[in-house]
Parts: sequence; structure tokens; C-alpha cells
Amino acid sequence: MNTELSLSILNSCLSIARDKGLQPLSIVILDNRSTIKASISEEGVGTLRFDIALGKASAAIGMGFSTREFYQLVKNGVLPEMFANCINGASDGRFVPLPGGIPIASSNGTVLGAIGISGSSSDNDEYVALKAIEKHKLIARR
Repeated sequence: MNTELSLSILNSCLSIARDKGLQPLSIVILDNRSTIKASISEEGVGTLRFDIALGKASAAIGMGFSTREFYQLVKNGVLPEMFANCINGASDGRFVPLPGGIPIASSNGTVLGAIGISGSSSDNDEYVALKAIEKHKLIARR
């Protein structure tokens, strides 16, 4: 994912969050190699929110599907909680399996990167990410 697209998605997230009246957010966008392409932590966001957003984006790109999907697999007993703990340890703490991390693909299905958002509820974090991806006519890989 190029820097211009990453910054455009990030700015869309900020606009969507402000329109919805959400708390300050941290947003991290990674390319398909897990390199940070764009990030922001708004004034007033908690000091751990950047790390959580990075962990959500890293989990999404690393697993190839959304963090909500992973969360549901653990919640429904398909995957043991220990599996998530092991992955988190193996990734130096960059694995946060809570909703708000989504792989981003082009219209032909090529994975471009991932987004992670933290600062509001996980549902709101995910909502902002999905709307920004949709606005850019990209695919949110769930």
C-alpha cells in the first residue's frame, strides 16, 4: 500500500470518527510487509492506544483475516485462548485479537495491508475502519 493511499484512509477514519462523535483515536495502517505506512494518535488518546492499534493491525495482517473473526473463534471455543497468548508472545506483544483490526485488499483481492484502530469501543473502532475502507472502494477481508 502506498503512502498516499494510507494517508487518505487515515484521514477518512478521522473524519468518520469526528462525524460520529467518538473519543480520540490511535490509527495505524500497515502495508503487506507489516511496515507502518501511516499512523496518528489524536490529542487526548490514552498512552497505550497506539500499541493496541498496532497490535490489531499486526494481528490482521499476520493472520490474514479480521481481528473480530479471530476474537469470535476464541470466544466460540474453536481456538483456545492459549493460542492467542502464544501468538502474542511470538510477535513481541504485537497481537491484539479484539475487533478493530482489518486486512485491506484491492478490488482484485490482493492484500495491500491492514488497519488497526483503538480509542473507542472495539465495535466503534471496527466501524470506522470498515467505513474508511469502503469509502476507498477497497475490500475489508473478514
